[in-house]
Amino acid sequence: MMRVVMAGPMPPMIGGMSTVIDDIARSSLAREVELELFDTGKRTPEGRSLMQAVGARFVLWRAWWQALNSAHHTLAHIHTCSGLTYFLDGSYVLLARLRGVPVVLHVHGARFDAFLDGLSPLALGIARFIARRAARVVVLSGEWEQKLEVRLPGAHLAVIENGVTEPPLIEASKITGEIIVLFLGNLCQRKGVWDLVTCSKTLPPGVRLVLVGGEEDPGIAGALRKHLAHEGLENRVELVGPAVGEAKFRWLRSADIFVLPSYAEGVPISMLEAATVGLPLIVTPVGGIPSVLSDGEHAIFVQPGDRDALANAINRLAEAPALRAKLGSAARKHVLERYGIERTARKYLDLYRELRPALFSSQERTDSAEVRG
Repeated sequence: MMRVVMAGPMPPMIGGMSTVIDDIARSSLAREVELELFDTGKRTPEGRSLMQAVGARFVLWRAWWQALNSAHHTLAHIHTCSGLTYFLDGSYVLLARLRGVPVVLHVHGARFDAFLDGLSPLALGIARFIARRAARVVVLSGEWEQKLEVRLPGAHLAVIENGVTEPPLIEASKITGEIIVLFLGNLCQRKGVWDLVTCSKTLPPGVRLVLVGGEEDPGIAGALRKHLAHEGLENRVELVGPAVGEAKFRWLRSADIFVLPSYAEGVPISMLEAATVGLPLIVTPVGGIPSVLSDGEHAIFVQPGDRDALANAINRLAEAPALRAKLGSAARKHVLERYGIERTARKYLDLYRELRPALFSSQERTDSAEVRG
């Protein structure tokens, strides 16, 4: 059986990558291959010394080298994103290649193109060298494939969309007569949080905005609370902080509308999760979002930064329960059919078979071809 060592940040880390890895580890993929998870999340405390950071990195490199034993039937699948993380994950790519193990490098992150564009010529050369060492570089949508094929020449790109699980059945309380508009994601300017909070003052009585997520921009939660106090909006906008697992789905099931007014995205997991519980969606057509949803059929699209359009979309849905039900039902059906975790698991498995065909029996390859045909 093929052995896949999958690297990336693991729960309780919060974010799309950790959710993707956790969901795929619970899918049928874990029965088709020998799946081993390797946690690359930060393990040293804040304020650590340089020596502590270097020491922790050497410990991880040694553990990674050891995890890649039995190289002849092992494949490495590394989830990464922009910034320093990409170069640190690149070290795992190079170690795997030294070990003779083929690598799938899986790119997440809403601004990976901007990250590459901002690199110095030397750093960009290193970034491209890392990408070319991978047997495949997985991207989240056709839009991202187009962006990265010109920025990472020579890399072998493959599109595999994020997938989500069927949402758990969790009871959630609802207040009669109150419309809950839910934002779920890291608090940052990139996700349009300030636009959302600013337009909240124009929302009708009975509509409450709830922001669930930790800080991506340092200090933003404090700045938001100060703004809300100054504008007298504390009773209209609630900052909850991060939520994971059942707590996250309890918020999703208690909401009436989901909103994500981002300026840049990959394919946001929170949006897919909101769709699976049947929430009507207000999103921006950025990143891979237009490849997943259609405006007016599965969601309402507003342009990034257009606060009037954002407020109008929220007001429109708040006043139209039939439209909320129609959009929510269409989004749920579409996402579960096209972006369920089992569909993603099958695409992973097909990619693994393509890269390591000798590790699958002829019957398995025939069965796989019949299924695809």
